[in-house]
Amino acid sequence: MTVRALFAFLLLAAAVPASAQSDYFPQTVTSQAPSSVSVTVYRNPGRSGDEGMNLNYLGGYALITEQRTVTLPAGEVDLRFEGVAGGIIPQSAIVTGLPDGIIEKNRDAALLSPSALLNGYLGRGVTIRRTSAATGKVQEFDAQIRTDASGGMVLQTAEGFEALHCTGLNETIVYPAIPQGLSAKPTLSVKSRVATPTRATVTLSYLATGFDWQANYVADISADGKAMNLFSWVTLANGDEISFVNAQTQTVAGQPNKGRDNIQRPSGGLIALRCWPQGTTSDVSVKNFERERAQARYSGAPMPAPMVAMEAAADRITVTAKRVEAKQEDLGDLKLYRIPVPVTVAAQSQKQVAMFEKTAIPFVQIHEGQIWAGSTPGDHQDSLSLNTILRFRNEKRNGLGLPLPAGKMVVFKAVGGERIMLGEGGLDDKAIGEEVEVTIGQSPLVRYQLKATGDGNSRDFVLTITNASQSAAQVEIKLDHQDRQKLRKASGKLSRKDGKYLWKVTVPAHGERVLTYRIEKE
Repeated sequence: MTVRALFAFLLLAAAVPASAQSDYFPQTVTSQAPSSVSVTVYRNPGRSGDEGMNLNYLGGYALITEQRTVTLPAGEVDLRFEGVAGGIIPQSAIVTGLPDGIIEKNRDAALLSPSALLNGYLGRGVTIRRTSAATGKVQEFDAQIRTDASGGMVLQTAEGFEALHCTGLNETIVYPAIPQGLSAKPTLSVKSRVATPTRATVTLSYLATGFDWQANYVADISADGKAMNLFSWVTLANGDEISFVNAQTQTVAGQPNKGRDNIQRPSGGLIALRCWPQGTTSDVSVKNFERERAQARYSGAPMPAPMVAMEAAADRITVTAKRVEAKQEDLGDLKLYRIPVPVTVAAQSQKQVAMFEKTAIPFVQIHEGQIWAGSTPGDHQDSLSLNTILRFRNEKRNGLGLPLPAGKMVVFKAVGGERIMLGEGGLDDKAIGEEVEVTIGQSPLVRYQLKATGDGNSRDFVLTITNASQSAAQVEIKLDHQDRQKLRKASGKLSRKDGKYLWKVTVPAHGERVLTYRIEKE
């Protein structure tokens, strides 16, 4: 633009009334934080009940609803919602409460980070501050950045070109200002055209990745081994870089259908600092390797959602517990567990809230196995352990009778005045009235051995169950076989379960039980 054209443009702009200028030059209004927020966490749809949450990759998601009060001038307004979840799915965002609706919405992915700062000053002037570790003397001088964050951070000074952090001194880059367009927090912006100045309460709702939750059950077995007390926690995890303070929080049990989301990754990343040996690259007498300073790689940018998840190291995970029982509500075919008091869902943290506590729930302990009834001779010559299963019915008459969301169960029993862990297992979502089975481990005392004789189209098998414990053991063995095989001449009564033959037997303490049968090919 020539000087004459620029002067004419400025004269025209000055002649336009302020109210009309806002139609040509959108005004920016920033909402820094919500006045109230609700967080509804959905479980990772690909995780089964016996799998714990992967804190390195939280595969669930959350519905976040925020209330924000903003003052809007007349004209076109660029309204910026700062502090939204870093894993926000922009296409899911809904904004209501604006007097004249919205024109467009954008997720600002350029977040403030060391690499974003560096890239923003590529080819521009900065100040380098060097401190001598020996003398403490500080020197400052001007420099220009000549490579981006992935190029080793090469600087040009009055003395020539050099790589940062290769002098052996403590070096720091001092930037004169933050480059335009960088946000310190994840931000969603919308454009709206406002007819008259107004103060509005706006509701922002969106889905965000990087969350998950599960139920955690703690069972204490009675002294006689026939009943248990069951305590349940709701454990929710926030892998996002944003905390939600005093949030109305709830979790949803079930598997609502949800597709895969493609989310733009926020800018930023690692700054690779590299030092080259002195001398020339053609001088083979000099070490000809590139010394990577991995310790000097750093990044302040959030990891891409949902992979921001959480640090796996225990000393970097915050776990808080609150002894308040979550309230169960129906949500169509799903179940919603609402925490009755506001809680803070902190960034990269876990939180536990009590779900229920039940006592004296009757159960039976089963030792279960599934074997291939037609195993070839020589298979299973050594005895093998059977699974230990706790089985109970989710009925009100048994002290339960409420939906049980999927989760992990840890089982304890008091022995000699000490509380000892017996095992750990998982359960899937269970409705009222369903049978619940939790496999908590394998028994070293209740074992089976299978032996076969004969060959060809007919073979005889001997299945032996031994019990080395101090009490009788209830055992259930599922016998599987090929479609073209027939199981005949069983010495014990067999029933059917899950399409397989089932042998149920009680093995006395320090005793054994034997089943013989024949497998014939058709």
